[in-house]
Amino acid sequence: MFVHVNDRMRTVIPPNIAYLSACLKKAGFSTCLFDTSFYSEQPRIVEEKKKEEAGFFKPVDYSTIGVKLKHGSIKQDFLERVEQEKPNLIAFTIFSSTKNAGYDLAKTVKETFAHIPTIFGGIHVNIDPEEVLNKRFVDYICLGEGEQAIVEFAENLHRGKDVSAVRNIGLKKNGRQIINPVRAPQNLDDLPFMDWDLFDSYQIYGPYRGNLLRMALVEFSRTCPYRCTYCGNRVFHKYYSQSGFELRYRTKSPRRWIEELKHIRNTYDPEIISIIDGTFVAQKEESLTEICELYKKEINLPFFCDSTVHCLTERKAVLLKEMGCVCVNMGIESANEEYRKKYMDRTMTNRKIKSTFLMAREVGLDTRAYCIIGLPFETEENIVETIAFLRECNVGSVSLNIFMPYPGTKLREVCIKEKLFDPNTQEHLLAENDGTRPIIKNPYLSEEELMKLYNSFILYVMAPREVYPVIRLAEHDTPFARRLRQELMSIYT
Repeated sequence: MFVHVNDRMRTVIPPNIAYLSACLKKAGFSTCLFDTSFYSEQPRIVEEKKKEEAGFFKPVDYSTIGVKLKHGSIKQDFLERVEQEKPNLIAFTIFSSTKNAGYDLAKTVKETFAHIPTIFGGIHVNIDPEEVLNKRFVDYICLGEGEQAIVEFAENLHRGKDVSAVRNIGLKKNGRQIINPVRAPQNLDDLPFMDWDLFDSYQIYGPYRGNLLRMALVEFSRTCPYRCTYCGNRVFHKYYSQSGFELRYRTKSPRRWIEELKHIRNTYDPEIISIIDGTFVAQKEESLTEICELYKKEINLPFFCDSTVHCLTERKAVLLKEMGCVCVNMGIESANEEYRKKYMDRTMTNRKIKSTFLMAREVGLDTRAYCIIGLPFETEENIVETIAFLRECNVGSVSLNIFMPYPGTKLREVCIKEKLFDPNTQEHLLAENDGTRPIIKNPYLSEEELMKLYNSFILYVMAPREVYPVIRLAEHDTPFARRLRQELMSIYT
């Protein structure tokens, strides 16, 4: 039994669970799913609404696809499902922001079904494996890529064989922790097609510009080639390096990827594709050229993807447009070059960023900019600078988050060292926040000032400058200001 910990008002089929289930089924095992989506008792289910109110997402009506809030008890429903399915293994995937929800369910199931082993995987396990494995309700952990490991582990468990030497697996034995080396990085062409049959039919839908479309989340590559200081992806490299492997950027072959997309299109009939790679266009131009021809002939669905300004050449932008790309998302984060270099390990110049965004628009691609505000030691002037720069880049839309000091990131270490964040007293805030309110204490920017800018950020980017005096009236968190923001956003965003 996989446990999908989804504590926000969002439909999604996570590829990690879909691949793990497919690998187990291919090996002869049966799988099932417990999904925590849309339980009203989850406090973070309102987080998406905050982003809608700030203008970064358009509102969608999930009731149109049959979604209803569940007012029962997650724990009680989980126990009933375990009793019904009688699984031999329960697997949890957790982020740092969802770990407590996963822990609560694991603790609950262990109190009633102590004989069923639990295994935890996901980015938070890789960040702090000892902390996770130390929990009495966690029997095993899985580090790194788990597709091969979960199959070998399940086969040994099923046959009563020793599991203590399975690579990627951590366990407790005779009162001590054993964390095994990881195996070689996964050959992506060897993966089976994702198993979506586990999920409720409404999970295939995803929000896009105010509409709920049948959306396929797919991957072409793994391992982002960059190591930004605010991202936790760098932690994966550690265990592979210790085990004698280099975790490099790698892709599926173009033909193999197209065959997977054909399977998804023919089986699940998506309307749009979301390519979830950290940067889809990090591949060589020859590879993207081959993909472009195959995609146009055999898939022919609109899609959106992430890129970086380093990777997006004019030729690649043209190829994306020919394929049917409706939007390319790229990170700016902050417009201050000196700050980006010093604190974020992002060395591109503003000139390069601006030319890449404008070039994408010139070839007909819509653009979306990723930005972060409330960064350590950031000032109000820095944020105003970012707003002005976004206007220069003629961005189509903006995705904005308030900085979160996630475990495993270098920028979190800076925050702890400079006493901007105390993990002993503030760690719980990460599980209650989705980048919609500040956590760190910034000596140059008060929480009130930051929230005023968060509330009005998109309007300052999108509206004419002559409207700025009116926007200032809409910055506050009052009934009048919220109503005014709503009216302004209906016009300008």
